[in-house]
Amino acid sequence: MAPPGPSSSAALAATSPAAASPAAVAAAAAAAAGSSRRDPDAAVALLHAAGDDMEALAEAIAEAAFLDATPGEHRQKLRAARTRLRNLLAAAARADAADRSPHARSEYSVDDFERLTVQYEKLNWRMVSKPGGATVKPDDFYRLYALHMQATRGDVEGERPMWAERGGLDFEGRSRWDAWAALRGSDPPKCALRFVRLFHEFSPAALYKDTRAAVLGAAAS
Repeated sequence: MAPPGPSSSAALAATSPAAASPAAVAAAAAAAAGSSRRDPDAAVALLHAAGDDMEALAEAIAEAAFLDATPGEHRQKLRAARTRLRNLLAAAARADAADRSPHARSEYSVDDFERLTVQYEKLNWRMVSKPGGATVKPDDFYRLYALHMQATRGDVEGERPMWAERGGLDFEGRSRWDAWAALRGSDPPKCALRFVRLFHEFSPAALYKDTRAAVLGAAAS
């Protein structure tokens, strides 16, 4: 009688008293995984299931490396998956570069704080739509606002805004209050330096047009 294969071992582990043993379960799972790793159809299915998840796709490609020695459709699908991963990585790198601020520096000075606090609200911030036709600014605006307030006034006081003057929820007031309240207890001088850093480093995507170069150039002169 032939010894049981990996799938039989898994079934035996599930039905025997040893099934309650973590070691037995792990051994059965390892045996099943070892079998599927050499199955071309299963390997291709993993490549397909990974979709555009770069981490999952990289793992599936590593598992399917044995297909390099299998001429035909399976190997072509492995090569196509590698091309897809390269394209995804390149797109991610481009997106990261687009999000990276060209104004970032290695060091910042709190001496720039006062001059920059009168500029950040004047920047051409993008608007984000909210229910009911209301709009708010990107999160980086409210982070700057909160750091400004915490640095100059300390902890937020009063109740969280609820209603806007023209009716409906006060999304703008609530966004400002929430960001400020999140800094409760933070050291004001440190918040001033954090403000300067964030002003330089927030993503240009938060603005319709990034005009910080002129502002920062004037601050440096």
